[in-house]
Amino acid sequence: MAKNTSSLMTLDASKSTPTPLPTIVGISTPLGVGAICIVRLSGEKALDFTLTLSRRKSLTPRRATLSVIYDNKGTMLDEAILLYFKAPHSYSGEDICEIHCHGGAVIARAVVDSLLALGAKGATAGEFSKRAFLNGRLDLAQVQAVAGLINSQSVGVNAILLRQLKGELSNFVYECRDKLIELLAYSEANIDYSEEMDSDTNNIMHQKLENLAYKLRVLYEDSLHRQGMIEGFRICIVGKPNVGKSSLLNALLAYERAITSPIAGTTRDSIEEGLHIAGNIVRLIDTAGIRDCDDLVERIGIERAKKSLKQANLILALFDSARALDSEDFALFDLLRDNPNNAHILLVLNKADMPCALDSKDFLFIEDFLLTPYALCKKPLSISTTRGKMQEFSELNPQQIFKVLENFFATQEYHGDFLLTSKFQLECVQNALNALELARQKLESSELELFSFHINECIAHLSAITHPFEHSELLDKLFSTFCLGK
Repeated sequence: MAKNTSSLMTLDASKSTPTPLPTIVGISTPLGVGAICIVRLSGEKALDFTLTLSRRKSLTPRRATLSVIYDNKGTMLDEAILLYFKAPHSYSGEDICEIHCHGGAVIARAVVDSLLALGAKGATAGEFSKRAFLNGRLDLAQVQAVAGLINSQSVGVNAILLRQLKGELSNFVYECRDKLIELLAYSEANIDYSEEMDSDTNNIMHQKLENLAYKLRVLYEDSLHRQGMIEGFRICIVGKPNVGKSSLLNALLAYERAITSPIAGTTRDSIEEGLHIAGNIVRLIDTAGIRDCDDLVERIGIERAKKSLKQANLILALFDSARALDSEDFALFDLLRDNPNNAHILLVLNKADMPCALDSKDFLFIEDFLLTPYALCKKPLSISTTRGKMQEFSELNPQQIFKVLENFFATQEYHGDFLLTSKFQLECVQNALNALELARQKLESSELELFSFHINECIAHLSAITHPFEHSELLDKLFSTFCLGK
């Protein structure tokens, strides 16, 4: 893997010599009551500060040492495990020390305060990872894999992110870059003799360009298709008022999360809850009933419901089988057809324990809707949110929705080499594909200077995945999404 030559040294104008950045400190575990809390330091004085707190003369690298630690007044704070990772063989490429103290906000905060008093600087979000990137320990794709692992929403995504952390995406970028440089070499060799360029050379350049564009397009489309898996699936329950949306939410969560009543419009705002399904953490969203109304508060809730609908990866569209389809139902079908996120839709008929009031025209309309490519099943699922949990109505149990979702998640599993795991990476590849298309057009018209220009554009977009050029602003933005202490 190519190393980034950027340095973490600042220039002292008076001496014209590099000056190390300050040693940083941060808590790397969530605050709260727990067995262990890790305070991490990185920088030139990490070892000195740790030795001062522990009153020790030395620490053996990569060996756990049990030691009492003290504050600046000599008061004993805790008995902790100390770890020392000597530069450059550490996460950040600098000296790193870790103090594993007992969990709880009081002890960890006291340790951090003592280190700040010694001269350490409080770490900003992602600053440890930023230093790892700038010191060449990790490239940007690997750093983003670290952030993804921390926030991973499924077991399957972990495997993808680990492959990215090991450098598979980075290697793919470098291979693409080599192929693009080869195309540039062909172009530069013929740029003064474009009118004399033989057909074999032109065909070779076309073929290489098409092969590369195909690989990038497949990677982009596969990654885009599986963004729900990467970011965590959002499952939105929608329907007209009083159709049983909140009752369905409660049935799926197995506890009374939402208020239910026979009064239409009881739910005024969206309710979100996390749920674990087949190794995936999903966000289950109950929304306000969608209808035309004059109530200001309810209208706000309906607008939020429509917004959730557009952002969903999966939609549970709930209808009342004990009533014929009406204008509100048909209006919801229109919203479902306008599906900007290409969300998969599961059609659910509630109150199936009561006599069915849907006529043949209603069923024909529903069957026609289920022919659309985003319908999750080719027939509606019949449930009863109120009586379906009873044994005699077990075939109407709302829990059968989980089986459908589990089957869907199984189809989303990815067995390829790697995926693009962030919107930033997707944007880079999309821009690279656009540049390749422009290059193809210029190649066809034998405008080799412009062809080379667009190939260089493509190289820049792909290189941004691993080593972006605009360090200061772009990196600050990217690393600000990390948690503190990482």
